[in-house]
Amino acid sequence: MADKIRDVLLAAVRAGRHGTLPPPALAQAIAEGSHELTTEQLNFDSLAWMEFCISVELQSGQELTPADVDEMRYVFQIEDWLRARL
Repeated sequence: MADKIRDVLLAAVRAGRHGTLPPPALAQAIAEGSHELTTEQLNFDSLAWMEFCISVELQSGQELTPADVDEMRYVFQIEDWLRARL
């Protein structure tokens, strides 16, 4: 399940980056479930977060909002949120 969730996150990060791949170090941190990667390190503006959240919802069926993400400081917290719902 963790690999599927991380794949969802990687695809959502790509959506937030307007379809471009994240830098290799960022992709690796997400793929490994890093507990050090902060949401700030994604460098997303409000539109990017919306695209990220839409991608998560389309892939998982779970509604994640930018307001939900505002409550999270680390990317692994988004992963945990998603894991608890799937």
